[in-house]
Amino acid sequence: MDRARLPVIVGVGQVTLRDQQWPDLLEPLDVACEAATLAATDAGVPVFDRVDRLVVPPILGWDYGNAPRLIADRLGLDCEQIQLKAGGNTPQEGINDAAEALAAGRIEMALVVGAECEAAKKAALRAGHEVEWARSDDILPGPEEHLSHPYELMRQALLPVHIYPLFEPALRVAAGRTPEEHVAWLGRTMSRFTEMASRNPHAWFREVRTPEELVVPTPQNRMISTPYTMRLNSFMAVDQGAAVLLTTAGTAVELGIQQDRWIWLWAGADCADVWYFTEHAAYDHVPAMRVCAREVLGGSGIGSDEVEHFDLYSCNVSVVQLAAEALGLAADDTRPWTVAGGLPYAGGPWNNYTTHAIAAMVETLRESDGSLGVVTGNGGFLTKHSFGLYGARPPDREFHRNDSSADTLAVREAAHPTLEENPAGRGRIEGYTVPYGRDGTPERVLALVRLDVSRRTLLNSWDPTSVAAFTSGEWFGREVEVAPDQTFVPV
Repeated sequence: MDRARLPVIVGVGQVTLRDQQWPDLLEPLDVACEAATLAATDAGVPVFDRVDRLVVPPILGWDYGNAPRLIADRLGLDCEQIQLKAGGNTPQEGINDAAEALAAGRIEMALVVGAECEAAKKAALRAGHEVEWARSDDILPGPEEHLSHPYELMRQALLPVHIYPLFEPALRVAAGRTPEEHVAWLGRTMSRFTEMASRNPHAWFREVRTPEELVVPTPQNRMISTPYTMRLNSFMAVDQGAAVLLTTAGTAVELGIQQDRWIWLWAGADCADVWYFTEHAAYDHVPAMRVCAREVLGGSGIGSDEVEHFDLYSCNVSVVQLAAEALGLAADDTRPWTVAGGLPYAGGPWNNYTTHAIAAMVETLRESDGSLGVVTGNGGFLTKHSFGLYGARPPDREFHRNDSSADTLAVREAAHPTLEENPAGRGRIEGYTVPYGRDGTPERVLALVRLDVSRRTLLNSWDPTSVAAFTSGEWFGREVEVAPDQTFVPV
């Protein structure tokens, strides 16, 4: 093993602007460049002239046309420029790509940086204005991925707040909990996330919340979709940016970067599941997540019991549980499952949260005595997954990266049900949620119904009696009949 070729993170920077007011608003370009400058300062030596790859998660709150070029021009970078696809997994995926290129000698230094300023846009609107931020002359192609099947859209299953809760019934049944016990467990688990956010100076919300404050509906914490209240969902209206600088151990020595700034990248893994959530093999585990966990841990020759720190992606609580399942973490594991605080509390800057999580992991590991940390990222509706293993000590083997194309193909070729667009007859409920209106009124039941071993469908019920009934009790596994109007009726 050539230790000089091992990838290391040598600088991180984070920016959080909680109180921007019109007209003194920084835009995402400003915040991204400030975060990048902080990362360079953190490295302790001039580095921008050595950066030969710039990686930018898509800035969703403002269309810059070509954000990587604008950032490169502002920072004076002359390098390859990459804009990632949409997805909360992509910052980790971009770092995995960069680490692999560094280890292979294809690049010398990479900068991953992103930012969002949704709070600033809201501040402008409150003052009666709309922001008019920078735009480039050239325009990069937009994302071509369509996350939702037309049938899913027809059933009004578009928003994450309606889709992620559908996984909860299978998760609680697999855990052996009643609905009431499960809600209490969700509260305890996410209360620990608020504790970690309270220790993070970059977190948007730094209040410690009790389990009851998180899961009990109130006017300040209304129900969104059972079992999730508002405080269990991501909070996107933030002004935040983060940056990570990567190089090799050999280049770090050449530049004179102090070794106490180094964090080693042990392994990275990426894998996509079947594309549509209605066709997932199951809802109590995600095969693609299991692949990522197997590759970052097994590929490094360690078990999850040897990892001291985690940041499990937390756009919704089901994602946290599924990542924990993939990593083999018990429900009562006492290790913190986040170092940054999670998307509901540290802040959810659209696709860039994972960059913050990696920066927070670096800062955590620097304070440790040779410990290891895992960061996970999720994109789509539990579709795209990226994991990274980081260490305060060097690995005893080369950087490991899985063959994501082969692993994705294997997952998608494994047995899984197909979506039935013309359902009839009877089936059993595999997942359900009750979305609520802003006035706190339950509106409908959205249910995943398994028709037979090879077919699944997605249905609504608008019947007031059914809607009221589904707000409590256990309906997982219950038999239902497809009605002529393509709704469902409990049998």
